[in-house]
Amino acid sequence: MWGSGKLFPWKQMLPHLASSTLVLVNWPEGVMFPGKERSSRTMPKGISDLTCAECSKLLAALSDTGKNRLHIRSVPCHKGV
Repeated sequence: MWGSGKLFPWKQMLPHLASSTLVLVNWPEGVMFPGKERSSRTMPKGISDLTCAECSKLLAALSDTGKNRLHIRSVPCHKGV
């Protein structure tokens, strides 16, 4: 189980996906990746660090029903990778 049921684990999302052999596909350009921190912040706030423009791009990518939609894909582990 990823989270405590209280908050979405934004800061730890990429390591959790990777450990489950999952990848994000079509992450919107110009949107900070989960777990990255803005250098201008002294107290990182996870997803709250996204700007309004980044939030709009992320929402659009999640709402897209076409071939460029943001989605999660399973990528089975390969030996030696």
